[in-house]
Amino acid sequence: MAKLRQADSGIIFASCIYNEAAFSLERLKELWNSRYCLAGFEEPSFNPSLSYYSKEMGENIKRVLLWADGAYPREELVEGKLWADSFEQESSIEGARVVNIDIGIILKEQMLLSTSKPYSHRIFLRDGVWAELNYIFENKTYRFLPWTYPDYQCEQKVALFNSLRQSLLRG
Repeated sequence: MAKLRQADSGIIFASCIYNEAAFSLERLKELWNSRYCLAGFEEPSFNPSLSYYSKEMGENIKRVLLWADGAYPREELVEGKLWADSFEQESSIEGARVVNIDIGIILKEQMLLSTSKPYSHRIFLRDGVWAELNYIFENKTYRFLPWTYPDYQCEQKVALFNSLRQSLLRG
């Protein structure tokens, strides 16, 4: 029988979509620093889902990926999702979000996103939060899966997450 053990920790990150006219990148970085220590950020060039969010958030929207310094337990996937959802609601203007913060965690073997929507490939964690497996680590790189959002199916993001994984292994 295998011995039970605690799961490894990972790097918490967020994919943030925001209305640049109502919410600045600097404010987003300050918000992130209020909960996590900002280790870095990147503004990806491939973002096919921005048009989906523009229906609610307006035309002047951007995406940034932020990540935290240090390793966090996997439970932070739930805590971070609850924190992000609360902030999204608080900062809404007339019921419309000006920022969308999707919390994820980079682990040695996978990348998970938190979500509030159940689906066949999502595992319920607690408090209305599910974990969605988006990448698996295989043959020295992360590989996306058939259900991975198109925004994450690009080499730029895979390379970023591979780099963050390396920092996790060194840390």
